[in-house]
Amino acid sequence: MRFENEKKSAGVALCLCWVLGMFGAHRFYMGRPHGATMLIIALVSFPLCFVIIGFAGFVVVWVWMVIDLFSVSRWSKEYNTALLTKIQSGQ
Repeated sequence: MRFENEKKSAGVALCLCWVLGMFGAHRFYMGRPHGATMLIIALVSFPLCFVIIGFAGFVVVWVWMVIDLFSVSRWSKEYNTALLTKIQSGQ
């Protein structure tokens, strides 16, 4: 019962990544706040980066988002496996 309540869904994470990926919502959902914070910092500093770096800034953010889309499934499996192990050990 506890596992069902606390497990993370790859589908929800993918939707968050697709809709709010620029803000790191999927990373917050999956319990990875450091990467989400970096995404927010990149988003806030994006206008400055565009002036300095140019089009390369867009490419970097796009590549980051594509990598995250492929990583979300693995993250949910890792999180759910760790949660199940924690529950089974009695913690």
